[in-house]
Amino acid sequence: MSTTPSTVHYLNQAVAQQLAGEFDAAERSYLEILRLDPQHSEAQHNMGVLLLNRGASDDALLYLLAALEIEPSRGQYWISYIDALFKAGQREAAQQVLELAVQQGLQGEEVDALCFQAQEIAPYSPVSAGVPSSQEQQTLLALFNAGQQSEAAVLARRMTLAYPSFGVGWKVLGAVTVSDKEALIPMQQAALLCPDDFEAHYNLGLILQALGQLDEAAASYRRALQLNPDYAQGYNNLGVTLQELGKFEEAEASYRRAVLIKPDYLNAYHNLGIVLQCLSRFDEAEAIHRKILQLNPDYPEAHCNLGIVLLSLGKNDEAVKCFRRALQLKPDFVVAHSNLIFCLDMASSADLSELLQERKRWDERHAARFLQAAPHSNTRSPDRLLRIGYVSADFRNHSASKAFGAMLTRYDRRQFEVFAYSNYKGEDDRYTRLFRENVTGWRNISAMSDEAATQLIRDDLIDILVDLSGHSAGNRLLIFARKPAPVQITAWGYAAGTGMRAMDVFFTDKVIVPPEEQRFYSEEIRYLPSALGSFFIDPFPDLNELPALNLGSITFGSFNRLAKISGQTYRIWAQILLQVPGSCLILKTPELNERSNRERILRYFENAGLTADRIVMLGRSSWFEHMRAYQQVDIALDPFPHGGGMTAMEGLMMGVPVITLNWPILTGRLSSSLMTTLGLQDWIVQSEDQYLELAIKKSAQLRQLSALRQTLRGLFSASIIGDQGAYTRVVEQEYRALWREWCASNGESN
Repeated sequence: MSTTPSTVHYLNQAVAQQLAGEFDAAERSYLEILRLDPQHSEAQHNMGVLLLNRGASDDALLYLLAALEIEPSRGQYWISYIDALFKAGQREAAQQVLELAVQQGLQGEEVDALCFQAQEIAPYSPVSAGVPSSQEQQTLLALFNAGQQSEAAVLARRMTLAYPSFGVGWKVLGAVTVSDKEALIPMQQAALLCPDDFEAHYNLGLILQALGQLDEAAASYRRALQLNPDYAQGYNNLGVTLQELGKFEEAEASYRRAVLIKPDYLNAYHNLGIVLQCLSRFDEAEAIHRKILQLNPDYPEAHCNLGIVLLSLGKNDEAVKCFRRALQLKPDFVVAHSNLIFCLDMASSADLSELLQERKRWDERHAARFLQAAPHSNTRSPDRLLRIGYVSADFRNHSASKAFGAMLTRYDRRQFEVFAYSNYKGEDDRYTRLFRENVTGWRNISAMSDEAATQLIRDDLIDILVDLSGHSAGNRLLIFARKPAPVQITAWGYAAGTGMRAMDVFFTDKVIVPPEEQRFYSEEIRYLPSALGSFFIDPFPDLNELPALNLGSITFGSFNRLAKISGQTYRIWAQILLQVPGSCLILKTPELNERSNRERILRYFENAGLTADRIVMLGRSSWFEHMRAYQQVDIALDPFPHGGGMTAMEGLMMGVPVITLNWPILTGRLSSSLMTTLGLQDWIVQSEDQYLELAIKKSAQLRQLSALRQTLRGLFSASIIGDQGAYTRVVEQEYRALWREWCASNGESN
């Protein structure tokens, strides 16, 4: 089916007109679509349904048959055509087509219902403007309440034909239809015909939410709650929808209303804790999760979310215990296990071999059983056009996308096609739109199961599939576990190794994974000139003069998120401030909007003997203002054991060099990689004592700092990290080499 902007417009218009009962207008819109595109199967199908409901069964059958012939793989088209034959009184023909459909593999509740109809149900009389008899209504509701959904579906479908103005028939039909997409129209009709039925509006909200139509879902939930203002579940689901839309304060209010109505509503408390995390109100979130555990100590999700909060509060050891407890309660809790891995990567006592062993345990417990031996049907030609697929929840304004964005926008279209598989439910932003406009294919898999997404990727014939998340939030590693593509790579977003036997390659560099450490990894290590690229689409503020030249004292800075800043880091930073006279430290991150976070951090420094005026804490701002804050900073301080990545890059583009400790584990080597690539190894140290000494030394070199400030941006932009096109070409060379190796190992054919 081809779809042009014009047909999309007419299709949306036609569906809206059909729902509003404007059948003549809807018919004209469908006919206009078919004039523009006679092979538009959905318009053929909907036109047939419209005519059937208006009693024109002979004409309806022509359109429904046309839809089926255009797209015979659509099960709904078979069902609609067979159902129309029954309604037209062509019982024998309907039975023959039904037998053919079943022979070809058509199955499901709606097919069972048609089989039931073929055997049991007599046809209704022609369309009536009235309502069904009380006996008919009671029979329908009895079937529905007894869970006999196939039989209820048959009766409801025929009732909507005979009594199209009877809203309960549409309501039951929508409730028993398995597919959300197919349930949408009957439930919309129910809400139109039963404007005061809160369940109709609530159920419509559920369907719209499942389909990702979040604004419409929120409107339906709000209408339901106007009719039934004491429905706690409605407030909870409204909160979930608002949260997915990024409206965190409104979501919080909705969750609070739910628990006010129902004080033991664990799911609403759970969601409230999560939205408080999104608002960086970690102390409040911690209290909520602990309240849940008072109500139910064996709630694994609460232990997991408490762990996330504690990690954000710098309580790493406690967070590890929470994730381990969640896994004890729910051994297959894959998200908790990935969170445990992420948390262990932050631990100052972490050992590389232990971290990678935990990743292998994750693979053994959650992923290894899904590894498929099914062959791939990709054409084994080494030099043909290749399809590259990227999987991420971060195709948006996110730090991760600023490392991989060029892969989706600067690729060589003569050699590659790019497909993006987005695991994000929220609204598009300008980064999303930019990526969507540039890729060959865009797929949102956020509502898809791992099995369905795996099949989609196989159907798209992806040659090389790239994971952009690792074990960070929003990952879909269990898709990769099923090996939907011949070659699979982990890179960029949280590239720290996955531990998966299904992951073929890990893109990194020799600073992050030295050659002697390759043996620890499950993946084959392939080296790039730099593990990170850059993708900045907005102009940076102008460079300014070194602030210390005017102030007469050094200003240090860290703009990293608080979870990366360990107690050890605060201790060393305090020592630096004590030993560099007049110096101060600027901390900037959205989490510092919360007073409790500011008070907690200030205690670290006050306990070390520093006064509050030496610490400046700045919260959320626009990206441009965030960058402009670097104009107040002379030297950036990298946290450890988990160092900065994109934060260090942005500082370098603002002329601010970073002192970094090259930690023994790879997540503590990102800034070392950047500084090595730029030839600034004199800013890298190997111990905490050296970190302190270097900060004191560099703070005394104002002339050198001033000169470096004016050259860093140009140095970065000219490097392989800053040159988006050059970096992409290097990556594409690796793609081609990997593909040729796969072809050679599996045989070649044209």
